[in-house]
Amino acid sequence: MLLPSLPPFASASLLVGLAAMALAAPAGAASPRSIVLLGNAGEAPLLYLSPDVPTLILLDAPIVRESVQVEGRARFARVDPSNEGITLLLAMPLGPRERLALRFTYREGSPQSVIFLLTGQPGTVDTVVNVRRPQQAVEACHVELAATRERCDAQAKELEEWKARPPVVSPAAVALAGLVNADGVQVGNSWEACREWEGGFRAARCQGLAASTWTVIVFEGNNLGEEAWAPAWAEVTPAAGGAPRRARAVLSGQAPIPPGGTVRVAVEVEMPARKPEAWLQQPHSLRVCTADGSRCLSAPLVRL
Repeated sequence: MLLPSLPPFASASLLVGLAAMALAAPAGAASPRSIVLLGNAGEAPLLYLSPDVPTLILLDAPIVRESVQVEGRARFARVDPSNEGITLLLAMPLGPRERLALRFTYREGSPQSVIFLLTGQPGTVDTVVNVRRPQQAVEACHVELAATRERCDAQAKELEEWKARPPVVSPAAVALAGLVNADGVQVGNSWEACREWEGGFRAARCQGLAASTWTVIVFEGNNLGEEAWAPAWAEVTPAAGGAPRRARAVLSGQAPIPPGGTVRVAVEVEMPARKPEAWLQQPHSLRVCTADGSRCLSAPLVRL
């Protein structure tokens, strides 16, 4: 099964890690090989694989990841394509006379469709294989460079959109993180806090969720100011006195929040371990601010 698409920096990290694994292969493994694809009819370079160490094929240009196909897929523990590389690891040995075809397609350039033949040979394994194609004419390089720039711009935009997405949450993630113990979670409304927001906001709904070591204040607020507002950090101060402390996380369903816009914001505060009867009881003042602190939403009384 092919891996899901990753951002460019994640693909690069994967390739570096796999290259390190391959270079740390057991004694007897072959040195890195270099293969030049000429595009001749019937061209199919032979690669030697072993179940003991992965084979990393490093390519000189992006490929269509969905085009990667390998015969006898059940005999492989891993078939992991990235934008410019393919990692293979056998689950069981191949015989010296066996030949399994690996096929993939480059996004651009020539040759475009490539076939490698995979086999086994006791004491021989290709750990790192550098694959390149002949340099193309200057005009073709200019065209490819323009296309590459377009891809980079599109990937940069995709990365920014990816960063802006809220984190994926699920009951399973909460369970694995150990955020809830046998005492469970308590939910309560904080209507007092809703009536006293300051900083150009009107809160329509406030709610608190508490467990043994954390409290989350969730509010739905309307931006009454003339500028967009993007919550970046928050701090709470005990009403009984004491130093303010930063919230552990601030999450927003939309950032920035345009003038007149309404959004839900959650502020997570780490709390000392306590019994259920103490949850949502300790009064605090709350500030939720932009990154530079130039505009803060504040509430004089929230119960953590």
